[in-house]
Amino acid sequence: MGKFKKLGIILTSTAFSVSVLSPMAQASANVKEPQERVAIQVSSTETKVTKSMLIKQLNTIFPDKFNFVTEKDFSMGEAHYFNDDKTIRYELNFNKTINGKDVYGDFIFKGEDLELENFSYQPVNIAEALYPVKYSEGEAKKVAQDFLKKLPSTANYKLREDHRYDDFGFSRPLSEPISYSFMYSPTHNGVSLSNEFIHITVLANGEVTSMYRNTEPTSKATFDNLDQRKNESEILAQVREKLSVDLRYIVDYNYQTGEAIAKLVYMPPTSFNGVHAINGQWQTMNGFTSQVPKPKGVEKLASQPLAPKKNGITLAEVEELAKSILKVDTDKAKLQIHSINERENENGETIYNVNYMYDLGNYGTGSSLEVNKATGEITNYWNTSREFMQTDDKVEPISKDAALAKAIDYLKEWSPSYIHNYSKPLEDAIYDKDYKQYYFSFPRIVNGIAVAGDEISVGISADGKLSSLNVNYRKIDNWPSVNKAIPADKAKATFNEGLKLELQYAKQDGEDNHHYDLVYAPVYNGILYNSIDATTGEWLQKVDDTKEKPAISHPTAGGELTYLLHQNVLEVKDPANFNADTAVTRGEALKILVKSLSYGYDFNPYGGDNVKQSFKNIDKKHPLYGIVEQAVRMGILQPADQFAVDTALTRQELAEWLVRVLNLESAAKHSDIYKLNFTDASSIDPAYAGYVALASAMGLIDGQQNKFNATEKVTYADLAVSTVRLAKAAFEQNGSGRHFY
Repeated sequence: MGKFKKLGIILTSTAFSVSVLSPMAQASANVKEPQERVAIQVSSTETKVTKSMLIKQLNTIFPDKFNFVTEKDFSMGEAHYFNDDKTIRYELNFNKTINGKDVYGDFIFKGEDLELENFSYQPVNIAEALYPVKYSEGEAKKVAQDFLKKLPSTANYKLREDHRYDDFGFSRPLSEPISYSFMYSPTHNGVSLSNEFIHITVLANGEVTSMYRNTEPTSKATFDNLDQRKNESEILAQVREKLSVDLRYIVDYNYQTGEAIAKLVYMPPTSFNGVHAINGQWQTMNGFTSQVPKPKGVEKLASQPLAPKKNGITLAEVEELAKSILKVDTDKAKLQIHSINERENENGETIYNVNYMYDLGNYGTGSSLEVNKATGEITNYWNTSREFMQTDDKVEPISKDAALAKAIDYLKEWSPSYIHNYSKPLEDAIYDKDYKQYYFSFPRIVNGIAVAGDEISVGISADGKLSSLNVNYRKIDNWPSVNKAIPADKAKATFNEGLKLELQYAKQDGEDNHHYDLVYAPVYNGILYNSIDATTGEWLQKVDDTKEKPAISHPTAGGELTYLLHQNVLEVKDPANFNADTAVTRGEALKILVKSLSYGYDFNPYGGDNVKQSFKNIDKKHPLYGIVEQAVRMGILQPADQFAVDTALTRQELAEWLVRVLNLESAAKHSDIYKLNFTDASSIDPAYAGYVALASAMGLIDGQQNKFNATEKVTYADLAVSTVRLAKAAFEQNGSGRHFY
C-alpha cells in the first residue's frame, strides 16, 4: 500500500447496526461489543482516483441533484482503508451557504468501481419537511426503493420490518424536520443475511438525505441448505422451554444533551441469540453450543469503595502517567504527546484528554487517553501500539479465566474508585480471533441488578496486556424502585406470548470464514431486540399493525389535530368522537406546547432531595409537575405562588406563551410601539398587547372577523393550529429547529 498513516478510530459496522435502533433496543440487543476500527491513510501517490472522478460518479448516481455545487466547492478527503478491510475508501464533501442556509454533503466511495458506501446530505429546502408534509411514509418508502435500485447488486434486498428505529417511545419535537428510515437486508433464497443492511433515510419533502451500507461480498460464500432446516414449531418449543427473563435497568441516553434516564425493564435471555435451524444448537456470541450457557449471578469487583489512584492530579503528572502507560519497547516508534486538554463530562467531572501519536518515520498512529482530574484514574484508553508492534502468531493466547483476572487487576490499578459499582461479567467474554483480543463487559450494579448501557469495557490482548479500557458511569439520580416491577412469571408469559422466530443466515467471525449458517432468531412482539417495561408490563417497542391510524375530524383543524395525535403530543382516548371545539385548560394547553417542542422522556420529575418546585400547588407528586417545570425552563412560565391548571386558557394568554417560546419577550414588553388593527383592540389587556401584536404579525394566532377576542377561551382546534405554526417558526428562527430538553 505504500506510505500510510492512521487517521483515527471508527466504530465497526456491528455497532452501527444496533445504533440505528432506538436506545432502548440497543440496551437489550445481544450484540458484540463495538470495536475500534483504524482508518489507515493511503498516500496520494498510491491511488489514481481524482476528485473529478468522484464528482462524475456522484453525478451518475444522483443525476442533476448537485448541479448547484461547482467543482471548486467539493473537497476530496484522504483515501484510506481499514485494518480489517483493505478495500480503499475515497471521501468527497462540500459545504456551502445558499440564501443564508447551510447545505452540505459527505460521501464515501469504495473500491475500484467507486461504489457509494455511505453519505449524508442536508438540502436547502429542509423546512419543507415540516408539517404539512409533502410525502407520506408510503410515498417515502417508494423513494427509498427507487434509490435502492440505483445501487449495484441490490436486486435481492428486502425491507426489514422487524427493525424499528424511528419510534423511541417519546414525542419528537415538531420543530424537527420529519424523516422516514428504511432498512433493507440482502437475502439468499429469500432469507435475510443478519447484521448486513443498507439503511436509507428520506425527508418528508422526498429528499434522500442519508445512506449507510454494511454488506459483504458473497462471491466466495457458502450457505446452509434451506431444505434441511428443522420445523419452526419444533425450534419454537425449544426456545420457549429455555426462555428466561432478566430484570435490568437500562440507560436511555440523549447524545445531544448528555442526559441519561434510567428505566426498569425485563429483558429476554442474553445467553443466546438464536438456534441453528439444522442441528438445533444454541447460537451465542462465541459460536454455537449444545447447551445454553447458565446465567451468572452478580459478584461485585469490590465489596467496599476503594481509594482513588490519586486525590487530584496535575497536568504535569498526567503527562508522566501517559508516557508511562504508552511506552513501547521498540526503537521504531517515538511517542509524541501533542496536547493535553481539559473537558467536563456528562457528570460534571473534569477530564484530562491526552492526544498522542507514535511517530514511525514516514507514517504515524495515534489516539487519545482520558484521565479523571479528581482521581487520577483512566476512564478511556485504547492501545494503538498493537498496530505496529510485532506479535508471535504461533504463541497460544492466555486462557479466558487468566485474561479476566488480568482485566480485574488492571481495573484495580488504573480505575480503583469506580469498581465497587460494578460486577464481574454476567455474559460470556468474547474472543476476537482477527484482533486476538478478549473483550470483557463489567456491568454496573444498582439496587442489586445490572444496568444495561452503563458498564466498564476492558480489552485484553492474547499476551495478557491491556488493549482498551472504557468506564461508562453516568450520574443518574432517579432509579425506579425494584419493588415496582411486575412478577417475573408475568413478564415471561408476555415474552412467550409475543415470541416468534425469524429465519436468518448468520456468518460467524473470522476473516477466512465465508460460510453462512441458517439460524432461527427470536423476535419479541415483532421486534428482534425488545424488552418489557417492568413497571407497566408493556412492550418498550410496539409495532402498529393497523393500516390506518385514527384521525380527528374538524372543518378547519382536522389535519393539525390528527398530526398532533400521531406524534404523541395530543392525548385523546376516542378520536372519532373527540370535540375539538372544547375549551382547553391551561394545564392541558401547556402539556401540548411543551411536548411539541421537547423530548417527551424529559418530563419525569427529577430525583434527589433538592427537587425544584416553581409553584406551591405543583409539587413532584402532581401529574403535571414535569411539564410545568419544563415550561419554566423553556421560559413559557415564570415561577409564582400558584399555577391555575384547570382554568381555561384565553387567547391573549396563549399569545404570550407563543412569543415567550420564541425568546421574543423583551420585544413584546414594548407594547407602546405596536399598533393593533383589531376592532376590539381596546379590550386587549395592555400587559398582553405586545405579545398579541407579535403573535398575530407572525401568523401564530389568527384574528376572527377582524377581532382578536382576547379573553375568549382557546379551543383544542385553535391550539393545534397555533402549535404547528409555532413549530415551524421555531425551526425558521435558527435554521435548524429550536427545541428544548
